[in-house]
Amino acid sequence: MDHTKINLLVRLQHLDNQIENIISLQRGLPEEINALEEDLAFTGKQIESRLKIAEERLKLRQRLNETINECRGKIRNFKEKQTLARNNKEYDALSKQIEYEEKEISHSEIQLQDIAHAEQRTLETQQTGRQLIEENRYDEMTEDMMPDDLLQQQLEDLSKQVKQKKEELDSIVVETADEVNALNKKIDEQREIIKKESKRLLDKYDHLRSGVIQNAVVKLNRNACSGCNTRVPTNRHTMIVQGGFYLCESCGRIVVHERLFDEAAD
Repeated sequence: MDHTKINLLVRLQHLDNQIENIISLQRGLPEEINALEEDLAFTGKQIESRLKIAEERLKLRQRLNETINECRGKIRNFKEKQTLARNNKEYDALSKQIEYEEKEISHSEIQLQDIAHAEQRTLETQQTGRQLIEENRYDEMTEDMMPDDLLQQQLEDLSKQVKQKKEELDSIVVETADEVNALNKKIDEQREIIKKESKRLLDKYDHLRSGVIQNAVVKLNRNACSGCNTRVPTNRHTMIVQGGFYLCESCGRIVVHERLFDEAAD
């Protein structure tokens, strides 16, 4: 094979490496942002759930208090009517109505006590969580143990982190946009040249890069493939030194002399 063709491919790998180096500045940020956003959404749902429970308890307490006040008003009214009762039958009927309203009051008061007890249990559970946090015993924490104020602080902290990471990522993208565009243009041009000169070699390169391998073309380093460190047969060294290439029998990468990478960078 004409060694000029492999030089063209090394040049393409050099350009792709430059793109990878720029992308490496962003590496981890998108994943980190996604993880933070998941934590943010989870924390938000926790707070939303607690607020919903608190709102339902408040509405129920208000309704129960209204019921108690209404029942007491009815009792006063019934007692006033009892003083005007004309016979025992009418008096007994009013007594039964009073008894019914008193039962309604009693039932409502029991429900109010249940709400108060539930709120007290919540406070005690969160107090236990606060104590565990102070003692760094996070492995013993459960979701309901996180105090409301700390959960809200956690939400705010996560929101700030997401904002900061997104700004950091956006900054990198903006700062490198021109360079990336210029490199992509050069890569497209280089690919067109190789396609005309040796489409089969380009197909091999693309096949390698279609998987987890990004550095399809690598240097011969200490008589081994620098991609996987597998030793290159001695009888292939001369060909590589002369500007040829060797397909690594272990990883399939295209192994060339480091001189070609130096020339590609010029």
